[in-house]
Amino acid sequence: MERRLGRGLESLLGGTAQAPGASSQPQAPHAELEIVRVRPNPMQPRKIFESGPLEELRDSIARHGVLQPICVRRRDSGFEIIAGERRWRAARLAGLRTIPALILESVDDEGMLELALVENLQREDLDPMERARAFREMVEGLGLTQEQVAQRVGLKRSTVANHLRLLDLPVEVQEAVAGGVIDMGHGRALLTLEDPKAIKKMLARTVREDLSVRQVERLVRAAGEGPTRAAGSPGRKSTPRAPWMEELEGRMRRHLGTKISLQNGDGYRGRIVIQYHDRQELERLSDLLGPKDQV
Repeated sequence: MERRLGRGLESLLGGTAQAPGASSQPQAPHAELEIVRVRPNPMQPRKIFESGPLEELRDSIARHGVLQPICVRRRDSGFEIIAGERRWRAARLAGLRTIPALILESVDDEGMLELALVENLQREDLDPMERARAFREMVEGLGLTQEQVAQRVGLKRSTVANHLRLLDLPVEVQEAVAGGVIDMGHGRALLTLEDPKAIKKMLARTVREDLSVRQVERLVRAAGEGPTRAAGSPGRKSTPRAPWMEELEGRMRRHLGTKISLQNGDGYRGRIVIQYHDRQELERLSDLLGPKDQV
């Protein structure tokens, strides 16, 4: 994660700040709400709440109470959590009957999802797969482009794109990334193989041999070059890539947010292959490489 969000929860919820999707209001009213009238955020990016940290928070709340109000919106006959679900869960475990809350009267689904994502990114990071699914929900559920998602959460567009690509991995690999068995970098390298069986096989080897991201990238690249070159068969020796090619390829990949293949021959003649996975990504790349006002 390159940097935290440009706006903290304080600027989104406190004082006279206007929450995303909310109409202008002088200040969100405080209230002491019955816990049974409050329900979780259905758009909560975090799906798993680890028992250890939750129990620690419960013990703290049992001793000191809820020091920071949760944030809610009115929904039907009760309230729906916008931010603060961990505090709400811990308060229930501590046996509290009420919980302090800020009530935002006019927050739409878009603002609710954004605030839930903000809270998790700022306080307790989502794992890469939870973050990827949250970004996908913003793209598909709210009709935002990757660039708009990046602007909303204060990240580079390439970061959003790289997370979304993880959702193309087989379920077993997604679970390994989510559980911290392998890094997000490993997952991105495995995507290059494309064949699910080959990806799973390389995953097993990565875990078994505790391979670094660079090692996986080299193995994946060798597999993509085909059995003749990879095996170094007579008449076609495998030539190590020059360091400048690796560095340049990496810079282009980070800038464009997609897989780049740089192939250089004698006299600096070669080609650059840029991959894309759907129409939206193609349009994004075309805007970067050939803006309409220059075509």
